Amino acid sequence: MARRYHVDRLVPQARVVLADEVGHHLARVMRVRPGDSLRLFDGRGSEATATVVAVRRGEVEVEVANVTGSEREPRCALALAFALPRGGRAEWIFEHGTEVGVRSFHPLRCARSSFQPAEDRRLRWQRLVQAATGQCDRAHVPEVHGVEPLAQFVQRTDLPDERYVAVPGAPPLAAAAGNAAVLAVGPEGGFTDEEVALAIAHGFRPKSLGPLTLRTETAALVGAARLLAGG
Repeated sequence: MARRYHVDRLVPQARVVLADEVGHHLARVMRVRPGDSLRLFDGRGSEATATVVAVRRGEVEVEVANVTGSEREPRCALALAFALPRGGRAEWIFEHGTEVGVRSFHPLRCARSSFQPAEDRRLRWQRLVQAATGQCDRAHVPEVHGVEPLAQFVQRTDLPDERYVAVPGAPPLAAAAGNAAVLAVGPEGGFTDEEVALAIAHGFRPKSLGPLTLRTETAALVGAARLLAGG
């Protein structure tokens, strides 16, 4: 476990109490002691070294040193939209997509979706992304959006101009040309012809992820890795 932990706000030369999940993890799992050093980050590009000054039940008090900027992000801000696979496979996309460098996640409901969550899991997914950000030393915590229908997603006005939809047999997907892009990946049965046509009508270009048939979670990460390959 990387000794790098998320806090909402970093104040230089201040004392901060780490409680809840982070405090419990540090106190009861990592068993930190006064004098130990940690790295803290705010998920918005700043980080700092902190020294443990006190350990209490379920919380840890630290003293923050100087706050510095940290930019270890891919050049391209990638929005990844994907049909939700079942169970832990969806969580796999959030965790490993964060490690690959995805900037924001957009879970989709599609005509052939095999999984529809019975409750809002956005908070859990955001926590998974936050933990993965600390483990892979990213500067920014990716944003997790709520589940929305594909038809609604493709009409969003905040999507970048560089837009791709994964379609078998289309020209291969390459590295992103600009500093922002979006990729839409369908369920294991693929997008319907109507869904592909709708995406194309809203500026998405069909691209292939290779000759093999991939699971949704594999396709999502393969596509993300290809687009972010340019650095």
